[in-house]
Amino acid sequence: PEVPAAIAACRRAGIRVKIVTGDTPDTAREIGRQIGLTEGGLVAGVCLLLPAFILMLLAGLFYTSFVQIEAVNTVMRGLLYAASAVILFSLKNLIFTNKKFFLFWFFLGLNLPLFWFHVLPEPALIILFGLLAVVAGRMRPTAQLMSVSFLLVDFDKVVQVFKICAYAGAFVFGTGFALIPVLKTNLVDLHPFVTLKEFNDGVIFGQMTPGPITITTAFLGYQISGFIGALAATIGVFLFPFIHMVTWFPKAIGWLTKQSWIVPFVMGATSAVVAGIVMTVLQMNLESFVHASFWIIFAVTSARLFFRPKTSVILIFVFAGLAEYLLSMVMS
Repeated sequence: PEVPAAIAACRRAGIRVKIVTGDTPDTAREIGRQIGLTEGGLVAGVCLLLPAFILMLLAGLFYTSFVQIEAVNTVMRGLLYAASAVILFSLKNLIFTNKKFFLFWFFLGLNLPLFWFHVLPEPALIILFGLLAVVAGRMRPTAQLMSVSFLLVDFDKVVQVFKICAYAGAFVFGTGFALIPVLKTNLVDLHPFVTLKEFNDGVIFGQMTPGPITITTAFLGYQISGFIGALAATIGVFLFPFIHMVTWFPKAIGWLTKQSWIVPFVMGATSAVVAGIVMTVLQMNLESFVHASFWIIFAVTSARLFFRPKTSVILIFVFAGLAEYLLSMVMS
């Protein structure tokens, strides 16, 4: 939703902009770069992220207090159900673009258990299956293919969080949602910095801000190490995408689009991205499937997104929170 607004603002100012497709912050940075080179990209990226970053800090600040209220937990469950539907619905374009390729579905089936059992790091799977698709295409040329003080900071944790987020931002591509599996694996499973509930709530808060879903890292970083952790996580996840977008990537995009291997590579990589997101959503909701309210809210949200894809996520979350609260009262 932010991209059309940015384009309209540029047109009103009489500025012609060439846009490189990408996730929202990447597109904003590219618009800024076209207008004002690197400085313009920096200003555009900061202005896009700053409001969402502040909102995530506020969520982290008051999280410990309001999460103890049972009614709040009930509403948050409803938001999680709706968020799961929103995340899965976001895969629609990725799937529809590649649905005609048998290899995409084959790779998707292979990736699901690989992501579930964490056989390889998520970025490795994305790159691996991109390369496998290229190899398969070469072999068949005819185929279509408040808890933490601001001053008392555990800097060892801060450094680890920064490394994890920088790693995710540097090597994961395709959509902002693709970072969710990487963040969950590293911050919940391998290094238990946050609980699954805190991670789920962070994803919900990330979707409720005007910024990109990856601003979730600000909330998670705050839970781990306060303001410094939030700042380190946010800088880490956006640092390398920013460098990519204001340096080599815009120059390389023309060359990449002319390469015969780029289409199968993107198709194979997309199969891994989709599988990772699907498996992560399943893991986020393992305890939710036994509740009838999950299936009701999930089905209604999915139907609404299918028939009215431009529906505001905030409106969806308001409905989901109220619905879960009312259903819990009826079913109790």
